[in-house]
Amino acid sequence: MIKLKPATGTSAKPAGNDPFSTSTITRPPTIRPPTMSRCLLSVAIASSLLLVGCGDDDNERFTYSTSVKSVATFDADDIDDALQDASAIGKAVTPDAKCGVTVEKISYPTKGSAGEATNATGALMLPSGTDADCQGDRPILLHAHGTATERYYDFTQVGNLDNPAGVRATLIAANFAAQGYIVVVPNYAGYDDSDLDYHPYLNAKQQSEEMVTALDTARTIIKQQQAANNANYLNVKDSGKLFLTGYSQGGHVAMATAQLLEQQNKPVTAIAPSSGPYALAAFGDAIFSGNVNIGATAFAPLLARSLQNVEGKIYRNPTELFTSQYAGTNLPNTMSFEALITAGKLPKTALFETTANESGFGFADKNYLVQTSYRANYLADVQTNPDNLLARTGLLPAENPQNELRRALKDNDLRGYIPTMPTLICGGNQDPTVFYDLNTGSMAAILQQANAQNPNLNVTVLDVDATNDDDRDQSTVIPIGSAMSNSWMMSNTIDNVQANFASTVQLVGNNAAQQVIENGDSEVEAQQAAQVAVLSTYHAGLVSTACTQATREFFEQNFNQSANPT
Repeated sequence: MIKLKPATGTSAKPAGNDPFSTSTITRPPTIRPPTMSRCLLSVAIASSLLLVGCGDDDNERFTYSTSVKSVATFDADDIDDALQDASAIGKAVTPDAKCGVTVEKISYPTKGSAGEATNATGALMLPSGTDADCQGDRPILLHAHGTATERYYDFTQVGNLDNPAGVRATLIAANFAAQGYIVVVPNYAGYDDSDLDYHPYLNAKQQSEEMVTALDTARTIIKQQQAANNANYLNVKDSGKLFLTGYSQGGHVAMATAQLLEQQNKPVTAIAPSSGPYALAAFGDAIFSGNVNIGATAFAPLLARSLQNVEGKIYRNPTELFTSQYAGTNLPNTMSFEALITAGKLPKTALFETTANESGFGFADKNYLVQTSYRANYLADVQTNPDNLLARTGLLPAENPQNELRRALKDNDLRGYIPTMPTLICGGNQDPTVFYDLNTGSMAAILQQANAQNPNLNVTVLDVDATNDDDRDQSTVIPIGSAMSNSWMMSNTIDNVQANFASTVQLVGNNAAQQVIENGDSEVEAQQAAQVAVLSTYHAGLVSTACTQATREFFEQNFNQSANPT
């Protein structure tokens, strides 16, 4: 059963009429960066990345069409074997496949950040088999993937560990398609066969619109292929239930997509964004202020070019923002992130120049990414127009930032969105890549405040990491509105998710330490190796897997919303 901690440092009042409702937070939560050693952060960086229509007539040079082609077919045993090979920790928390899975690649027209016409591809996974959950009316799961630096990232590559999407694609296939969901996952513009030479990274408008386009395309293709008597499509039907998920970058995309679908009055059964940078403006301010996250030297080029293509105001020339040796490196790239570092095209961890008061992880005397002058201008605006969350004067972004990058980050900040469908927001509080307290914590506080004015809220905020629970004031489970009446609150499901996470953390650390001991090194070195192993897999492996398990369990509750998909 769920144990809730009393609110601390808050002014509490009843939140609605539900006796299980949580209290309302009336001042900002304490923002705590993960307490990780900076020297260990630099060791862990390389393995931490996971993160995620037609154009206007005057800029449209090509006509992009919708198409579909078959990629692979797996029976249930194939899926189980593929997941075991891809992720042993994923297989340990995933039920055996009920269904086989047919993987199709869909192609569809979309737009870039500037509204320019382009194309994109995605995965459409169809369950198959004789089990009742594998045929007939099936729900659709629309998934937004996390950050990828490789251009050839392709979510249709289930079981293909040579593709950077292979592990995550296999995990999603096993947890959802093989359990009876029709799964739709856009690769996003800028990846795979897309003609766009950049990716509209964390552009809430573009990415949410593309997600809806991919969903509409998949639904149209299903109907067309059924009408054409395609055997892969004949035994399943779109039930009208839509579940929306995403991790890391995809957590942000999933939440933005839920907001767009609500604005379009399109039904959504439930959503589960995880580990997303929802408070994007505050997150940017925290990083520029010196709290550099793992992966920053990959995220910065992706984000800068994405936002630059909206209005062209982030910089006049890339060398205004990035130092000259790195300004010409574009992401996504045909080279991997590790290969770009080796080739001297990106720094491994050095986002900023070392100063008299700043050094350690994210800083270097030379070969750093962001121009010191650009950072100084950014921080000057932070001082003049602080984010309310970081200034502890509220929960929302600065009212009127003047720096163009800060304005763009605010435009894509999701604080203030109040989801009306059943919602799970999942993450891990020691995340060194997407800071939990700043992003998930601020969303939790905003939704708690909104509860009194929105009596139909049903939001569960889940921290899968209870390993440091004794050191934190915040509860690892925050039910908001009617969430306490959800059926999984009356079971040990959440306890199991957290217990599995804790045991996996211990296993990863112990395995790394044991290997060092077997090599003849010291206990101190073994402990350091254990910390590095956990740190380097925390965001992309450990929390990602735990939140996938939590999402599956959350969606399997009896949510009664259903509607015609048209």
